Amino acid sequence: MEKRKEKKSSKEYKVGRIQKKRNRNKNERKHLVREGKTYGSQMEFDRQQDLEQTTEIPLPVNLDGTECKVFFDLETTGLGRNSDIIQIAAKSNSNSFNRYVIPRVDIQIEASKITGITYSHGTNKTYVQGDIVEPVTLHKALLDFIHFLKEQNQPIILGHNICNFDIPVIVNKLKEIHVICFSTFCETVKGFIDTMKVARKYIPKNDVENFKQQTLVKQFVGENYSAHNAIEDVDSLKTLYDSKFTSLVKSDDVFSILYHNCMDSYSDLLSNKIVSRPVCMQLGKDGISLKHLKLASVRDVNGLKFVLQDNKIPPKSVKCIQDYFQTEE
Repeated sequence: MEKRKEKKSSKEYKVGRIQKKRNRNKNERKHLVREGKTYGSQMEFDRQQDLEQTTEIPLPVNLDGTECKVFFDLETTGLGRNSDIIQIAAKSNSNSFNRYVIPRVDIQIEASKITGITYSHGTNKTYVQGDIVEPVTLHKALLDFIHFLKEQNQPIILGHNICNFDIPVIVNKLKEIHVICFSTFCETVKGFIDTMKVARKYIPKNDVENFKQQTLVKQFVGENYSAHNAIEDVDSLKTLYDSKFTSLVKSDDVFSILYHNCMDSYSDLLSNKIVSRPVCMQLGKDGISLKHLKLASVRDVNGLKFVLQDNKIPPKSVKCIQDYFQTEE
């Protein structure tokens, strides 16, 4: 009893208690910055109202091992991000998804050569390598895909080169058919992993001829497969991932579905060279847009700093962004 009393009266104990209280207060402030449940003044509240209903600031994505991996691929009418979708395929454990989609524009000849998919607008028939398949409308295909994803636990989408192509394409189409479909998709999916980026990050360049999926499957799985039919691409990618990447992938390899939207929001910072592209990419990967940073600065005098530090932004870049907001004001 005396020893405990003596310990509590010591300088070290009092300093430690003060530090714990400070840390607790800081964590509470961080939580309020992320959740946005209190406001400092009417002026700050008014400024927040101007941020178009943005409320919660997302935390960095963290893999806890309970997520369901959904291997995914699209085939399209062309090579541009505005192309129409003609096939959506996905696989999660033993669950498979495959829909052929009625194209609203002509399939480019080169795309047909690559995918083997053709479509007759006159007869409303889709052919895959000459065999007739039943296509559905884009609206139905996307709704079916969202339903498939909802049946999985915390789905994370995996695909090869999907950051540059498949994700922008499907996001554009979801926004096009209905804003609710897009928001439901974003709420359902925890994030996405681009296996081409994973391969480039963890496999030395000298170890492989190139980072195409076919090349990696042949080298690490020892199999050849018919590339550019979405369902076969998905099957082979799952096999490649299970044999090569399972132990390599970390939380830092996961991108937010809103990555491209976030990157677009930083166009002014990038064009004015306020911060580097890698810094914006780090924030975008975690779903942090410029609007989120503005919101953080409104909610707490140190809110911007809290969010940037949580997202591992270097101190020099933190200061540059803070100066940018002060100049804006």
